[in-house]
Amino acid sequence: MHRSINKSYLLKLTTYAKEKAHGIGTTILIVFSILLLLVGKVNEQSLIFFKSIYLDATSGFLTILGKPVNSVSEGFYKINDLVYLYSENQDLKEENQSLHKWRHLALELLSENEELKKLLNGTKKTNEKSVAARVISNSGGSYVKTITINVGSKNGVRVGNPVLNNWGMIGRIVEIGRNASRVLLTTDINSQIPVYFENSLHRAILVGKNSDLLELKFLNKRVYLQNEERLMTSGEGGILPRGIPVGLFSNKINENKEKLNILPAKDWDKLSTLKVILYNYNSGL
Repeated sequence: MHRSINKSYLLKLTTYAKEKAHGIGTTILIVFSILLLLVGKVNEQSLIFFKSIYLDATSGFLTILGKPVNSVSEGFYKINDLVYLYSENQDLKEENQSLHKWRHLALELLSENEELKKLLNGTKKTNEKSVAARVISNSGGSYVKTITINVGSKNGVRVGNPVLNNWGMIGRIVEIGRNASRVLLTTDINSQIPVYFENSLHRAILVGKNSDLLELKFLNKRVYLQNEERLMTSGEGGILPRGIPVGLFSNKINENKEKLNILPAKDWDKLSTLKVILYNYNSGL
């Protein structure tokens, strides 16, 4: 009820104000018209003079009034330009971020392509089929040196299959699942591989030491070993194929003649893309 009274009062007040403003405006127009008629009757020159003064006054007023209006208009144009520049800058930032993502992806693909090329061409060719694999975890333990790769029985992988990088053998499959496999590295203390020297053909067993070096056992004592000679898998026992590089003999690390140390495959500790030789040892028995 209180709200309706206020509205009615405001409506009456507004109507009254409009009527008064209309009456005052009408009165001013009548007075101004009478003055014009009187001036025109008295002297036509006075009327022209009055019009001239009126024109100058109104033009000056409009000029003064137009300056802030023009300034405001120019300000709006500048603001519009700034908004456009900001929008364009945001678009360029998004495009730049997208280009950075594509560049990073291209570099990753290029690096992976180079690794695959080395993997295919860097090792000795065999008649056995192979499958590419990626490392998905690394045990990194002090007593167990294993990695997990992303291929398994569905890819044709079998227990005992050798795993290679672009230089040579870095381990063999010891556990297998459908989609993943565990690889025992050649540096693990449980790793024992029958090998022979590539040139001199001396035979021995290469064992892991849980360190950065391998150890050679069961080698005849009176043999001459060539510096920088590779050790290859001999294939004895039928589990591994013959002729895969697995280590390198160097005089620099064998000053102590009591033990023969062997360098494992290059970059054995920097594993990313690998190759599994799908060797079926039962077929060779």
